Amino acid sequence: MAIDTRQLQAVVMLPGPQRYEYFVKRVAETGVVWSLYRQGWALAKKEDGTLVFPLWPDSEFAQVCADYEWTGYAPQSFALDELMTELLPQLEQDGIVTGVFYTPGARDVMPTAGLLRADLDDEIRRRGAEGETP
Repeated sequence: MAIDTRQLQAVVMLPGPQRYEYFVKRVAETGVVWSLYRQGWALAKKEDGTLVFPLWPDSEFAQVCADYEWTGYAPQSFALDELMTELLPQLEQDGIVTGVFYTPGARDVMPTAGLLRADLDDEIRRRGAEGETP
């Protein structure tokens, strides 16, 4: 489902914790996660030098950041299962945090890979208990 401009703007303007909640619910719903790629995945750095792997719930949100901060990068999707079983464990092992739902100029929600995995697991279980499917 494509996201219209009004919805895109409304969600981008949400405070970090609400964007994080939107991310978890949307990714559990669609089974797809987005990041940015150009001869390698886009990375950011926290002020202390810790690397951050940015993630978005839809390509449109990733494209906004590509346009403003990662010129030349393009949205690239991967399956939620790949995120949970491969990427998050690897990021945790490498000491890289996740940057959930960056917006231009903001570095808001950066949970550990373990916390993000737990929150996604909880949402997937909740959806299963309510009979919802991705």
